[in-house]
Amino acid sequence: MGSPWGRVDQVRFICRSCGVAAHADWNASRNIAARGEAAWIAGRESRVPATV
Repeated sequence: MGSPWGRVDQVRFICRSCGVAAHADWNASRNIAARGEAAWIAGRESRVPATV
């Protein structure tokens, strides 16, 4: 392994936990999309009471 985070080389990523192998950029884009979706949902769930 070339990196402690699972990057074998510049192109490949292998998960140390489950062993899934993927293109590093594709894997990173999935992670970014998941975090963005979580932030979007959290922003829609406002904690401020609605004013009438």
